Amino acid sequence: MIERIMKAVKSSSKKRGRNITLGAIVGMLLSCTALMGADDKYLWIKEDSGIIEFNTSKTNSSNGNDGDWKEEHPYNDENTWNTDTKTYINNMTLSSSENNGKENNGYADFDLSYGLRLSGTLTGFNFINNGSLTAKNTSNSSYGIYNELSSKIGNITNNGLITATTGSGNSYGIYNYGTMGNITNNGLIITGDGYDSGICNTSNYGGSSSEMGNITNNGLIKGGNSGISNNNNYSAPSNKIGNIINNSLIKGGNSGINNGHTNSIGNITNNGSITGGTNGIYNSGTMGDTTNNGLIKGETNGIYNYGTMGDITNTGIIYGSTNAVKNSGTIGSFNNYGLLISGSTNVVDGISIVAYSDAGGQNKINNYGLAFTADGSGSYKNHGASDANHNFGKTWGVTIDGAVYKIRNVEADVNSSGGAITNIKSFKIEGGKLYEGINYDSTNASISGNEINDSNSTSNVILNGIENTLKVVGTGNNILTNSIINAYGTAVEFDNAGGSLTLSGTTINIKDDGTSYVIAGGSGDDTLTLKNGTTINGTIDGGTGNDTLNFGSAVTRAVANDGINIQHSISGFEKMNINTNVTLFEKTIAADGSVADLQVTGVTDVTIGANGVLTLRIDSANGNTHALSTGNTGTIKSENGGKLLLTLNGAGLRETISFGNLTLDGSLVTGYEGEYQEDVTFETTSVLHSVKRTSGTNEVEIEAKKNLPSRASGSDELPYEKLNKIYQSLCSPLVNGLENFNVDDDEKLSTFLGYLNDIYVGNPYSYSSELSRKSAGIFRDIVTDNQFKANTGKWMIYGGLTHVDGGTKDTYYGKGYYTYDIGSSDMDADTKITGAYMLGEYGVSDTLTSGVVIGGNKLKSDLSNGSKVDGSVLYLGAYAKKYIGNLKVTAGAGFQYGDYDADRIAVNRVASDSAEPVMKYSDNYNDITYDIYLNGRYSHSIGENLFLESYGTLSYTYVDQDGANEGSKTLAIETDSKSFDYTVGKVGVDLKKVIPHEKGKSTLSAGVSYTKILDGADEEHITGRFKGGSDFDILVAHKNEHSIGLNAKYALELESGVIFDIKGTYSVERDSYNNSGKNKTKGEWIVGAGIGYKF
Repeated sequence: MIERIMKAVKSSSKKRGRNITLGAIVGMLLSCTALMGADDKYLWIKEDSGIIEFNTSKTNSSNGNDGDWKEEHPYNDENTWNTDTKTYINNMTLSSSENNGKENNGYADFDLSYGLRLSGTLTGFNFINNGSLTAKNTSNSSYGIYNELSSKIGNITNNGLITATTGSGNSYGIYNYGTMGNITNNGLIITGDGYDSGICNTSNYGGSSSEMGNITNNGLIKGGNSGISNNNNYSAPSNKIGNIINNSLIKGGNSGINNGHTNSIGNITNNGSITGGTNGIYNSGTMGDTTNNGLIKGETNGIYNYGTMGDITNTGIIYGSTNAVKNSGTIGSFNNYGLLISGSTNVVDGISIVAYSDAGGQNKINNYGLAFTADGSGSYKNHGASDANHNFGKTWGVTIDGAVYKIRNVEADVNSSGGAITNIKSFKIEGGKLYEGINYDSTNASISGNEINDSNSTSNVILNGIENTLKVVGTGNNILTNSIINAYGTAVEFDNAGGSLTLSGTTINIKDDGTSYVIAGGSGDDTLTLKNGTTINGTIDGGTGNDTLNFGSAVTRAVANDGINIQHSISGFEKMNINTNVTLFEKTIAADGSVADLQVTGVTDVTIGANGVLTLRIDSANGNTHALSTGNTGTIKSENGGKLLLTLNGAGLRETISFGNLTLDGSLVTGYEGEYQEDVTFETTSVLHSVKRTSGTNEVEIEAKKNLPSRASGSDELPYEKLNKIYQSLCSPLVNGLENFNVDDDEKLSTFLGYLNDIYVGNPYSYSSELSRKSAGIFRDIVTDNQFKANTGKWMIYGGLTHVDGGTKDTYYGKGYYTYDIGSSDMDADTKITGAYMLGEYGVSDTLTSGVVIGGNKLKSDLSNGSKVDGSVLYLGAYAKKYIGNLKVTAGAGFQYGDYDADRIAVNRVASDSAEPVMKYSDNYNDITYDIYLNGRYSHSIGENLFLESYGTLSYTYVDQDGANEGSKTLAIETDSKSFDYTVGKVGVDLKKVIPHEKGKSTLSAGVSYTKILDGADEEHITGRFKGGSDFDILVAHKNEHSIGLNAKYALELESGVIFDIKGTYSVERDSYNNSGKNKTKGEWIVGAGIGYKF
């Protein structure tokens, strides 16, 4: 369960940018209980003298010397370790539920529990978490990631879950005691409710300072004490964190961001929310500049500075129940263009709010916006409990980041003696014009107001208010462009007579407490149009009346389609007109912070116009529900080609999608109904699924396509016949494999084809037969190339070592039918064979010897897609040699038994939320090889002790390979047994020099050989299938028929009977082609050495 939720949230974070819901956190925390009692799997990575090692066992010393350290990374069935880039990718759950090691904080050892531990000089080592890191303890500290004292590490990227909890100790999501690079959080970092931190940078007595790079948060960081903490003990060295950019949510039980004394943090940019149970931001050290475009909120202080802070620019909201800003140190220039709000008597403490025109400087806030207190019951007071510098009704021209804005603050009466704010006005937009000083009576009818005639009235304007900042009246050309609206309560409200409003490139912020709408409709017929980069942070309600919600071009939080993404529920809009790309998400945040179904309710008419695309994200884990599932009546229709798309994430072979009481109009044409593709207006975003109507008018069936798409980018052909067979096996009813993929565009289709292609051309089961063939050939050559001869009636014993290093690079060609195509696909195989042998030969007569050879090889092929096959073989052979003058004839036969372990790595780069992105499949299987051969070698003297030798070999090899079975994992495959046979001819010539010695002789030889595969070079196929699926072919690549070898050899034979030789061959093959691709070898080295004794 936790994996499913974690993947759903991870996928959401990728597609929604910075928006991670509080409800997702609650769901994740609840799901974490499923881990309790599970077997722990944790990881310690350290650098020791330049070597990176891994440990997965519990240790009882802080240096870990009692660990089980290995250079080969563990958990390689799910995780990835790239030694070239020094990047470790975690795709699994690393967890510890108890003490699993000791830590040393500079003066003592303590127990700890960790998911990931890092130590040593790991500079340049990067860690990516796509899975889960969890640590739990009852009485000591626990760490999701622990970078120990004085250690150094590169960057950390979290796309999954990091969590730590403890009973009476401290817990930390990411804890740095040394030097750490940049941290990017796209997922969840969560700790317990004690003195805990989501991210902690710290040092201790007598230790060295700690340093972190930049922190970018696109997800959620939550700590029981601090979201992000940069802290130390009073006598400890100073610590440093680089810039912090928050695009989502940072939350702490005490402080959202905590910077302790003598420590430093660079610039802080907040585009999301930074909240704390006490302070939003607390600083007692040094901070750079702070730019707030969102919400900084603390239950006591929004910002509490006890040290030194740089310049502060606020265009959003800073709120504190006691003080918006409390200062006991030094703050540079401070410009407030938005709202400073306190829930108590003083907006600020230790810093003065001065007029916008004041010279400013340290510990002064130049106030262009509003600063007031709110008691939560509708009473408001100006800062300082007086009317000084209140700014209500004031307008200022300012330049912010190079853009010119008008700051417009609502009118209100401010009491000079107590600062009470009453008679709060609103702005009004009516007839395309902006009005100020608007007051409404109990019937919500306007009784006053003045038109604003200066520049920046409806564009590049910042409207600051308290409640109902902007009233919308009338159906004229009411447009706000490139503007900002800030409010304590509801920001935009339509009057009861009905009106229209278009927001283009406009941002709306409120102090979010779950009781106010960002935009609230009235009882009339309202029309709201959102377009051109508008950001709406909150829930929209259309009110009563017959309301219309229009979507124009390119709006907020664009993802791949650069359209409007709706991530909050919408109610009360009877009509929706879609004239751009609009995506309705399936989940949102409820008022209590839990994950809830996103619902668009009250709709009676949805019209998708000519330029419109309405995309509904289907929640396949929740009965295939979506935003329009319930609460609506009426019709969804298409006009002039507007499209309705269903986004399927994890859909299988056949699913039913219901639209409740909404009728699917006949203008929504599916692929089954349209004669041409351009007629289709109702389909899925999945390239591999189609929409089919049922007998009803409010539901459809989603079906997997029977074949890979046959018409894309202008082609009518069905490409990739072999890949299509694999696809069909994937779609077999008992497999239902499509639910593991999310293929919704041509680029993803190309990636999906790559997944199928790896099964077809990069399958380790198709490489072992070639290893067995080459292994048998090694033992054959040992016999035929051996120039030593046993004496008559005596034995010769001879043994040695041999090694082969080579491989292939196979290139397979795509058809070029897709916008994004696989083009050509290279599959490299790095082959190594290492072995030993023993040969015994008996001299039957002067002209006849016979012998046996026993040997074994270790064989390995590493494929460029991460898969590999390892094996070992045992060889037993017999031969006879006949000497006829200068001619030697050798005949022999061999039997070889092979045992192979294959690891197939399947990387799913288009995985659905419910699927694993990386899977490792393994099996052990055997083969048997038979080899017979005939060799002749003729030696001709061409000078004193100089000979020219020609030779030829004809061999036949038969390999019988068992089938493989990958077990019961998702998308595991099985293969049938397969036999291969090869007939090979080899000819060559050597130049040999014999050098007599006093006690023996040496022989030097060099030559060239030519080998041709006479039969068996053509490509073959192994039959495979997904478990329960239909058959498909797995390619065994065609062989290069022609090869040339350069050979060299030195042999020594002593009168004492000792014999020795060493030889080497470099073999090159001519590239070969067939219809599907090219086979190119990398060049192959064969070396060997032997020693023996002639009795």
